[in-house]
Amino acid sequence: MKQRWWIYGFVLMAAACRITSDKDKSEDDASLGIKSANERKEANQAKINEMRSSIKDGDLILRTGTDFSSEQVKLLSLKDKTYSHGGIAVHDSGDIYIYHVVPDYFHFNDKVRKEKLDSFCNPAQNLGFAHARYNLEPAETKVFIEYLDKQYQQKVPFDMRFHLSTDDSLYCSEMVKKGLILATNNRIRIENIRFNDSSKFKMVRQHFKVKDKDFVGREIVPIDNLFLHPSCQVIKRYVFE
Repeated sequence: MKQRWWIYGFVLMAAACRITSDKDKSEDDASLGIKSANERKEANQAKINEMRSSIKDGDLILRTGTDFSSEQVKLLSLKDKTYSHGGIAVHDSGDIYIYHVVPDYFHFNDKVRKEKLDSFCNPAQNLGFAHARYNLEPAETKVFIEYLDKQYQQKVPFDMRFHLSTDDSLYCSEMVKKGLILATNNRIRIENIRFNDSSKFKMVRQHFKVKDKDFVGREIVPIDNLFLHPSCQVIKRYVFE
């Protein structure tokens, strides 16, 4: 009987030490300015909400993905390698959605998407995001959104071969470029670059399942050209906790 009480006492003492240790750790973290997981989650959501309050239809929303392919796509930019993907915002049914298109290795979900803002900027899959705005007249914005919605309704697939000369498939920056050309009657035209960096050939070949001849020397629209254009203003950049 005495032995049983000794075991119970030991368990209670260990539990008390554990609680004290966790409390001390939390207090130490707080004194060092280290936020808890819940605090980080709230801080990240606050950043998304801050951007949400100022978004207008036609705004460019950028993000920095954490996966390997996003890291490689960033390197295709020549001047600012911060962002790996971008899409265009629209208000609909009391929420904000982003028109964009991403590759899918198995081609199940590689169609133009209309994704909610919170999902597009998900902190679990991104290091940060940014809010930018093109100098568009209301009539131009309307045409821009109509073009993007048409691609969404028609389920246009991701352009695995990066053919700017065709419209039956698109990649994210290509879709933005073509939408702006149409909406502004060629007033806002995003510049291309020629893809000749041999160090990136392996990445493109593996991720997009294409042969070298399909993309070597091809003109592409890098992500940074979307927001470094003179007619585009970066309103604010955000980094997740």
